[in-house]
Amino acid sequence: MKIKKIILSLAILSAVSGMSLLGGGAHAQSSQGFNSRNNAQQPAATILLKPETLVDGQYVTLGDLFSGIDPQQADIAVAHAPQPGKQVVLDYRWLYGIAQRNNINWRPRTTADQVLVTRASQTITMDEIRDAIQVAMIEQGVPRPFTIDLSSENLQIHLPTDASNEIDVSSVEINSRTQRFVASVTTGARTAQQRTYRISGKYYPLSTIPVLVEPVSRGSIIRPDQVEYRDFRSERVPNGAIRDINDVIGKEIIRPTNPNEPLMFRDFTSPILVRRGSLVTIRLVTANMSLTARGKALENGSKGDVIRVMNQTSNKTIQVEVVAENEVRALPAMSQ
Repeated sequence: MKIKKIILSLAILSAVSGMSLLGGGAHAQSSQGFNSRNNAQQPAATILLKPETLVDGQYVTLGDLFSGIDPQQADIAVAHAPQPGKQVVLDYRWLYGIAQRNNINWRPRTTADQVLVTRASQTITMDEIRDAIQVAMIEQGVPRPFTIDLSSENLQIHLPTDASNEIDVSSVEINSRTQRFVASVTTGARTAQQRTYRISGKYYPLSTIPVLVEPVSRGSIIRPDQVEYRDFRSERVPNGAIRDINDVIGKEIIRPTNPNEPLMFRDFTSPILVRRGSLVTIRLVTANMSLTARGKALENGSKGDVIRVMNQTSNKTIQVEVVAENEVRALPAMSQ
């Protein structure tokens, strides 16, 4: 009876022990297998996942993904890097598989564990491409100045950090009637990232005209430091716009004008330098003599205007040219 009880107890114990080992057996076996490959590695707590990493080359290495690993493992390539300027996400399953295959004592803590891999790059902007196309168009005889608009304004070209950033415009097809063009632009020449793009656009001739650089109140005389030249698309310059800066400097503004906008002749007038009834200095200069006299203006006059002045010495009325404020030049041939 005792033998049967002992045998029954052993059977029950064996059955209970068998369930426990089965439930934990896979875990134990997995842990035993995992630890057998990592028994020479650092403790798991010293190996951390890098949530984000920036790579320069063509490959992603273990050192890009994990910190705290053996330095001899850091340079082992485990994946191709994304294209320059692009990103890729490596999830926890892939990372755990890489860790196991390379005997790295790391396991994901949650299913959210991942690494965002970004490939470093140098960027060629549309401004650089625009400048290169403009140079090529000038070489083909398009008269300066002009500006161009490109149809692909949002395009950005990414190249490896060690690649040449030269831009080669191999050809430009120009329609002078419609002012449209198509350019063949090559970047990354002689590298794996060499690409040729067909970029279209339109060019616009420019007109260089004067503008005010600051607000000027009505009645003010324009100083040289208040005006400068700016380029505008020719089709946007209104009729009657001033094109010579000398037609602005020294003029009186009679209507407020916004800075950095084309200036119109109708907004300016010549300032009155001699007012009716004011005393003026009359100068008469010839090859043989120079005379001055005092006179009284009978009319208003701006610079360059011919007005009548009474000579206070002779009480005669003569015609003179206004040359400065309260200063006139006698015109002998027109004197009365």
